Amino acid sequence: MILYLILCSLLVPANIWAAITPHMHSDLSMRVLHGLSTVALVPLLWNLWSDRRLLQRVLSSVLSVFTAMLVLVNSWIAINGMGVDYGWLDHLMLAMAFVAVEVFFLLRPEPTEDSQPTASERIS
Repeated sequence: MILYLILCSLLVPANIWAAITPHMHSDLSMRVLHGLSTVALVPLLWNLWSDRRLLQRVLSSVLSVFTAMLVLVNSWIAINGMGVDYGWLDHLMLAMAFVAVEVFFLLRPEPTEDSQPTASERIS
C-alpha cells in the first residue's frame, strides 16, 4: 500500500506539470501518463465499492462519480492520443484526484468486527 501511495504522490506534480506545459510533451509520454493515471485510480474505485457500507454515502458517491469520469476520460485519451480540448483541465483534475486518493487511504475508517474485510485485507 505504501508503494501505491508513493506512486500517487508522484503523479500529483507530474499532472500539475503537464497542466502547466500542455504542448511540451510527446504523444507517447502523454499516453503513458494518462494510462498510468487510469490504472492508479482503479484501486480507489474498488475500495469505494467494497467499503461502501462503512463510508459516508454522499462523499463516497461524489468521489466515485468523479473518479469513474476520470477513468473513462483518461482511458479514451490514452487510447486515442493527443488533441483534447482543455487537456490542462484534465491534468488539474487528475492532480486533485490523486490528492483525494491519498487522503482517502490515509483517513479511511478501519473495518469493525461485524463488517466484511476490505479488498486489501483479503489479499494480505
